[in-house]
Amino acid sequence: MKIVVPIDFTPVTENAIRYAIGLTDVLGVNNITLFHVTASEKETAEATEKLNLLIEKYKAQTSATLASVLKPGNIFDEIGKTAAELEASLIVMATHGIKGMQRIIGSRAMKVITNSETPYIVIQQKPYEPVKKILIPIDFTREVKQLLPMLQTLNEKFKAKLVLIAQEAKDDFIQKKIDNNLSYFKSYLNDNNIDFEEAGTYSSSKYKETLQYAKATGVDLIVTTIDPETNLTDYIMGVDEQKIVANELQLPVLCVNTKHYMNRSGNIFEYTF
Repeated sequence: MKIVVPIDFTPVTENAIRYAIGLTDVLGVNNITLFHVTASEKETAEATEKLNLLIEKYKAQTSATLASVLKPGNIFDEIGKTAAELEASLIVMATHGIKGMQRIIGSRAMKVITNSETPYIVIQQKPYEPVKKILIPIDFTREVKQLLPMLQTLNEKFKAKLVLIAQEAKDDFIQKKIDNNLSYFKSYLNDNNIDFEEAGTYSSSKYKETLQYAKATGVDLIVTTIDPETNLTDYIMGVDEQKIVANELQLPVLCVNTKHYMNRSGNIFEYTF
């Protein structure tokens, strides 16, 4: 398995290297590639030296091979494109959260994630901790069901309990879709002997109520779907997914592109790390 770690040489992105190293034995990682987007030839030379120093610093801490890739271009396009070229299974990216002008123009992390077919684990400054409990919010969309093969893999790799928290809607039609999705999840998990529990529901705020539950019960990872067709206006308004990614508990968030693991007939592709 290969992991790509975007690097901008700040302390928080260096924490992403440590998080990827923490996943090495659990997920069977054999390659961690540090990736940096450059703007000029001068910057390329400087970045190459910095990346080499990071590899020297961390190579003794992991059984995986540490490598580096530099490319000119746009960070919003190149991370996902490079991960696909390297056939990486996961991107581990650090975010500085939503600060200052980013509240107006949208989170840089969200823009990068929506341009990638490769799943992301987004981390902040909190160090790596073993994943024992994974929280999965369930809504009315059919795309949320595409998470199931990945959740089965996560359960097998992490030996973690899956926790389902379902949306509660005022509209009966939407509520029926939510109930159907929840039933589908429970049937799938039971049929595959996957350990799970139900955490109840969230109603007014997916972000607020999901985080409240996570804080109260010691969740180690949140899984959410990301719609690549969500436009910038949605992010300016501050959709719950953006808030979850930059959550104040600094919990890692696994983000899955909703258009990548489902074909036109609605069938879910198998996913393995």
